[in-house]
Amino acid sequence: MGEGEGVESSNQPDTRISSPFLWRGDSYPSILDSETPDHLDRIRDLGIPYIFDIHTHFFPETVMKLIWRWFDNVNWAIGYRLPENERVGRLHHNGIKRFTTLNYAHKVGMASSLNDWTYTNYKNWEGAVPFGTFFPEQGVLGYVKKAVEDYGFRGFKLHCEVSKLNLNRPELADTFLYLQEKQIPILIHTGTAPLPGEFTGIEFFKPFLETYPKLCVIVAHMGASEISAYASLLDAYPNLGLDTTMVFVDFLATGKAEDMDKAVSYLERYQDQIYFGSDFPNIPYNLNHPITRLLNLPISDFAKQKILYQNAENLFFK
Repeated sequence: MGEGEGVESSNQPDTRISSPFLWRGDSYPSILDSETPDHLDRIRDLGIPYIFDIHTHFFPETVMKLIWRWFDNVNWAIGYRLPENERVGRLHHNGIKRFTTLNYAHKVGMASSLNDWTYTNYKNWEGAVPFGTFFPEQGVLGYVKKAVEDYGFRGFKLHCEVSKLNLNRPELADTFLYLQEKQIPILIHTGTAPLPGEFTGIEFFKPFLETYPKLCVIVAHMGASEISAYASLLDAYPNLGLDTTMVFVDFLATGKAEDMDKAVSYLERYQDQIYFGSDFPNIPYNLNHPITRLLNLPISDFAKQKILYQNAENLFFK
């Protein structure tokens, strides 16, 4: 893969024509040029001081450009192909004053250096909540402890599809037990959408959770496209949560429209275990789109407060 050039929305692939991922109806929200955060008054009326986005990505520039090139190859438009400081400005512009620094490794020897890079840079991103990552390799527990005890990281990110990661690998047991004891959250992309992987899906996740029942885990994309299977675990595992990343939007990369509509009821029932996430900057629509869509859902104001702000605030700063 090469490196992409340019930051203007006109350079984006046209997902209306050839994307393998569908849009709801004729929806195609514009990117960047018409961004208007008209949700800010609405969140203030709900008593939400700011939005806490639990699913935002930060990588070294060379790695981020490689990721964007992958998305280009599947004609997935990157809505915020901008320099890093401008991306942070877009988060603030949309009322997102706290956000995570998610990245992940796909090969041996990469995770520790990503953690070092995050630690060196995250203080430049006002509102950033530092997250690390890890990989099944020699020394993993040591650099995870360093990230927690020396760097002060608040959580970790794993991506089972990209990393070809089986969560049940025995060489990660000591690391998971350590994070369980410390109650450090792990945000895990374990679902089968937008693309399945060798070790994605509830069949791998459920035995993992049974092994570490008190581990604080947040499932990205609500486990799409197996939302009901992941949601069925919430009653039995109070430390389990789901994030809303790319679920209740008009871009249907995480499942069918009817499945997304059925999932709305989980937001009310499990309002204490659901977290707002955007997948910024790798989204093919304006950042206000997932926020407004969530605000428009038929759920209580209390649920909206918890999902957009309070749950993450309690998890990391209580």
